[in-house]
Amino acid sequence: MLFNRHIAAGEFGPLAGFFRREGCRLCVRAGDAFAVQGERNRRCGLVEEGAFRYLHETAEGDRHVVGFAFAGEFVGDYISMRNAAPALVRIEAMCDSRVLAVGNDRLEAFYRTDAACERLGRRVAERLLLEVYERLLQRYAATPQERYEALLARCPGLLDLVPLQELASFLGVRPETLSRIRRRIR
Repeated sequence: MLFNRHIAAGEFGPLAGFFRREGCRLCVRAGDAFAVQGERNRRCGLVEEGAFRYLHETAEGDRHVVGFAFAGEFVGDYISMRNAAPALVRIEAMCDSRVLAVGNDRLEAFYRTDAACERLGRRVAERLLLEVYERLLQRYAATPQERYEALLARCPGLLDLVPLQELASFLGVRPETLSRIRRRIR
């Protein structure tokens, strides 16, 4: 869910290589789902091109943007997939996108290949925990402007992909507040 750092390099290079070798190329049209809230997510992938939003819908029908995945990043509800649990988010393409996807069984087989791959699986779980922790700290300790600037640094073309209302939802502010932040930093 939150494992949204570039995995193609560094310690996760072998995992990105696995997705490139073994992944099934999927084309996901804008607005279509890669994962559905309430259903078990059985796959994950490496975004080759495009972008995805993670949405959580409340019982009242309110939709909240809780994450993004861009080209070169992991996409999928990893917790749902690995624990055979219903997904807590809908993952939806923001534009026509391409993903190299693998199923849970294939990923598990990769992790069981050898000790290095098993360690890599553990590092994925540790990275997920770290990112959840960082997001929690950001939510409580960083200002909305700091969160906005960090997101723009991660994805400079963000404003071309994400409507301001969704960006405000992700940042936990009202659209009017985001407009003031944007005016301040121009």
